[in-house]
Amino acid sequence: MLKLYHGTTSVCAAKVRLVLYEKGMSFESEILNLQQGDQHKPDYLKLNPKAVVPTLVDDARVITESSVIMFYLDET
Repeated sequence: MLKLYHGTTSVCAAKVRLVLYEKGMSFESEILNLQQGDQHKPDYLKLNPKAVVPTLVDDARVITESSVIMFYLDET
């Protein structure tokens, strides 16, 4: 199951959500409150040390950067 870590105010995350919805892919949504600094919490930093969104987790694979995520989704 895909899990997307994203913020509602992030344009980069919105691009990834759009691809997921357009492709009809099921995913678990983990919304981070970017204004409160959720992206800097230790658990998230383990996934994405750059502390940015979006981050996609597919089983044990962690993918960061919206363009890379969209390419990955297009190939799956």
